[in-house]
Amino acid sequence: MAGSVRIVPLGGLGEIGLNMLLVEADDGALAIDCGVLFPERPGLGIDLLLPDLTYLRERPGYLKGVVLTHGHEDHIGALPRLLDEMPVPVFGPRLAASLAAAKLRRNGIDHKIEVLEPGTHFQVGPFEVEPIHMTHSIVDACALAIKTPQGVILHSGDFKIDPNPVDGRTADLNRITDWGKKGILLLLSDSTNVEHEGVCGSESEVGPHIEEIMRKTPGRVMITTFASHLHRIQQVVDAADAAGRSLAVAGRGFEDSTRLAGELGLLRSPMGGFLTVEQAMQLPAKDTAMLVTGSQGEPRAALSRASEGRFKKLEVEPGDGVILSSRVIPGNERAVHKLLNRFAKLGATIHQGHDSHVHVSGHAYKTELREMISITKPKYFVPVHGEYRHLAAHRDLAADMGIPRDHIFLLEDGDVLEIDDAGPHTGEKVPVGRVLVDGSGEGEIGLEVLRDRRHLSDGGFVVAVIAVNPQTGEIRTEPELVTRGLLREGEGYEVLDEARDVMMDRLRELTPESRADFLEVEDEVRRALKRYFSRTRGQRPLIVPHIYEM
Repeated sequence: MAGSVRIVPLGGLGEIGLNMLLVEADDGALAIDCGVLFPERPGLGIDLLLPDLTYLRERPGYLKGVVLTHGHEDHIGALPRLLDEMPVPVFGPRLAASLAAAKLRRNGIDHKIEVLEPGTHFQVGPFEVEPIHMTHSIVDACALAIKTPQGVILHSGDFKIDPNPVDGRTADLNRITDWGKKGILLLLSDSTNVEHEGVCGSESEVGPHIEEIMRKTPGRVMITTFASHLHRIQQVVDAADAAGRSLAVAGRGFEDSTRLAGELGLLRSPMGGFLTVEQAMQLPAKDTAMLVTGSQGEPRAALSRASEGRFKKLEVEPGDGVILSSRVIPGNERAVHKLLNRFAKLGATIHQGHDSHVHVSGHAYKTELREMISITKPKYFVPVHGEYRHLAAHRDLAADMGIPRDHIFLLEDGDVLEIDDAGPHTGEKVPVGRVLVDGSGEGEIGLEVLRDRRHLSDGGFVVAVIAVNPQTGEIRTEPELVTRGLLREGEGYEVLDEARDVMMDRLRELTPESRADFLEVEDEVRRALKRYFSRTRGQRPLIVPHIYEM
């Protein structure tokens, strides 16, 4: 009898991002990707969300390795946290391995990433893995064929079927078809764009539109995209050359990615190389273009600072053009709209996304998803990488393709699918969650701290300073209330007098013994002040009692 195989998603099923999925067999687990999620609500000092590793932490030695499908942050960003606790072998395609290695170095972690070559086979614990080249919005993306005791699992990774990629390397559908003919037990397939009919469109369609904008724009052209999107960057380089513009890079992201891509031979640099911002500003505006970081409206990125006139000597003038050659990540719409409004006020012409034909997605549309199912012919199917509605729509698409509904499993983070000789089983759940990482990058934030920060941002805070005799319970001095972020414009501290009176009335109702118990005094102060500010002002400030002996 063959042993069982289990699929355990720790992230990426029920959300877009935070991708981490375990394949388990014979007392060992293989992790596919280890990514982060960017918070939809900015602020509160939270920059990143990471997968909760409790399930693996409780099983020392269980994780045998990590295989990366590509180098996007939502697939590699949590590696430093994982490897700091569990220094297991990590494998990834060339660019993903280089990006991950650089990330580990920045975090002070010395750990080698093994480079994968499509078509090769390697062993991780009880699994034999073959990477298969795919096309996506980053070079060197791959699918994974994983041999398990129950059969072959194919994980699509993030993918699209691009008929004309910039580097000429089309997805290796022939190899996937070969696996389909041999028999695929389970297909795990990208669901991100399942709501879109047709095909995604080729990356190479973007370049001519960018070139046309560069030719027609009378002033300087600033263009932003994801710094890891080397095919898009290559098209910007080619468009600038064709339009007779010198190209500069502005911002750490593009400086790092263009340098790394050049070292790996993945990017042809412009004639004469990239300029600095200072060099570009010495040339006529009509003769220059700039790759500028900040496609999501990040306030500290170069593009946002340029829109506010505070990035080096870069000045935006009427007649300049701004190209957003990227999608807006959900949750960032407001920041991006503010960014575009600032450029519009400066007189720049804005070209954005699909409407201006300056962006295509990196994820398969319905026709491509159907082709993946058609050539793999899987026995079982699990949609991955998407919010719940995406997973449900992909389930329906698979059923329409002829996969029996009882062979399709709609999993969310923490759900477990087990396949053994008796067939598939679900129902078990493992602990999952999101670890909040402080904006400093130095530590994790607990839910209690996050709740306090939210209170502070919504209603300010009030500190109640009270001196109490611990022997008699006597309140020795007039209590003081100190507040920030609570009073409205024009209000003085006299508005707190009534709040102080209400608090004191409640404390006088306590017995001397109760007032001598500082913890009880703190609780009563919180209750009294919370009720008062909620009733009289409709506010919920954070109440911080400070009781000291006198």
